[in-house]
Amino acid sequence: MKKRKTLKITLIIILCMALLAGAVCSATGIYVYQVSIHAVNQERRPLSCKKQSLEKHGFDVDAFEAGYHVDTIEIPSTFGEHMIPANYLSIDGDRKRKTVVMAHGLNGNRLTGYPVAAILMRHGYNILTYDQRDSGENQAKYMTCGFWESRDFKDCVEYVRRCTGPDQLVGGWGSSIGGATVGFYLGTEDAEENLDFAVLDCPVSNMRKIIGAFLAREPKWLPEDFKLDMGSLATKLRLGFSYKEGNVCDYVRNTMVPVLIFNTTKDRVTPYYMGVELYNAMEHNKKELVTVNDSGHTDIYLDHPAMYEKKILEFIEENV
Repeated sequence: MKKRKTLKITLIIILCMALLAGAVCSATGIYVYQVSIHAVNQERRPLSCKKQSLEKHGFDVDAFEAGYHVDTIEIPSTFGEHMIPANYLSIDGDRKRKTVVMAHGLNGNRLTGYPVAAILMRHGYNILTYDQRDSGENQAKYMTCGFWESRDFKDCVEYVRRCTGPDQLVGGWGSSIGGATVGFYLGTEDAEENLDFAVLDCPVSNMRKIIGAFLAREPKWLPEDFKLDMGSLATKLRLGFSYKEGNVCDYVRNTMVPVLIFNTTKDRVTPYYMGVELYNAMEHNKKELVTVNDSGHTDIYLDHPAMYEKKILEFIEENV
């Protein structure tokens, strides 16, 4: 009788421990999933917020837009029920010109790339810059570190290609998570057909790494790999993809699109090695890695505007 009672207690303890472990796994997975898909700071998403930020850096949005033809448009997403808000900037209203599609990073919006757009437009490029998912005025429910965002980028590129016609250059520019957006897109047949070059500025190379480094640091007492494994499982169950599928290097590996990468050794958001990983992953030789040692994350064009402009123009001339 005593042995049966002891066995019963032991089984209850084991069951309770299993339930507790399951609860910890479930709660951890849901937490990591939630903080990753809702990572955008809602107070920073308005266009006015980015406009003020650019003005602090000496860039006047109103003056810039006044010098060009600006159409505010909405492009229907083919991967979701949302619309993709965008600004189509042209020199004189003529859309049959070479054009660059711009994808901003986390907590940015379609104004983020304006200083780079100004550089390109001085050299005859039109620009389409849009709000990524759950950013700016884009009402999509989730931010997925570039993974689903690449579907919106595809829609934007196809829209531009319809405007420019088949004979004009169409390029892509992506900053930080926007770099991952463009990177994921580079792994598609659509990119091979419609994109002539890509510029990645301090790009994210791996979804799992960026979520672990910045989005899921708490609670610190849980091992990072455990948190990320549970978050990956929750994401797979809810959205249909895992963090393993979020390695951008796997998507750029076989691209034939020429790619220019900017990175900085002082980057504390997307570390220097991420740009190196992407550069090394690409098997073609129409690629270039430009590294500086004194700029913060995505600040290279601010600190080295002449070099930034020169490198982009030379790269396009030599490789496209």
